[in-house]
Amino acid sequence: MPTSPPELILSPNPVWHYIWLVWMLVSFSILIIQLPVAYFALVRPFDKKFEMKNVIFEKGIFYGSFISRLTNYTHGIVFQPYRGKLSNRLMKRLVDGKFKYQDRLYEKKIDMRSYANRFQIGLCYLLVGSTIIMVVGIIPFLIHDFILYPEFAAARNR
Repeated sequence: MPTSPPELILSPNPVWHYIWLVWMLVSFSILIIQLPVAYFALVRPFDKKFEMKNVIFEKGIFYGSFISRLTNYTHGIVFQPYRGKLSNRLMKRLVDGKFKYQDRLYEKKIDMRSYANRFQIGLCYLLVGSTIIMVVGIIPFLIHDFILYPEFAAARNR
């Protein structure tokens, strides 16, 4: 393909530059700031509280183990107020299903929110919000590159 003209390096619509900037800042903050803070402020203290010292994946696939435990702890903290209280059948099934898994994993009911301090609760809500922005933010870029401005995607060899 020919090299892209300078006007196709950036989007023809300047609003997309700000959307792209916000999405990239959120993604950057998740990878560089939020995940290391979450490891030391959330995962390690909860591992010690729940006596998960010999996690199987800890020796090999550290990142996968860390993300699965972080997701488990975050869901336990964020969704605890809604446990068994939702009237929407789909949401009730989703939230209660998360807690059935946790109850099987720990072999008892644990209120993770009661073990968390205010910083950990805020961090969990920040992680959930940032993850939603990061995942849902891909959709506008796909629309931008393949529907609104297909020549823009072609110029960048996508």
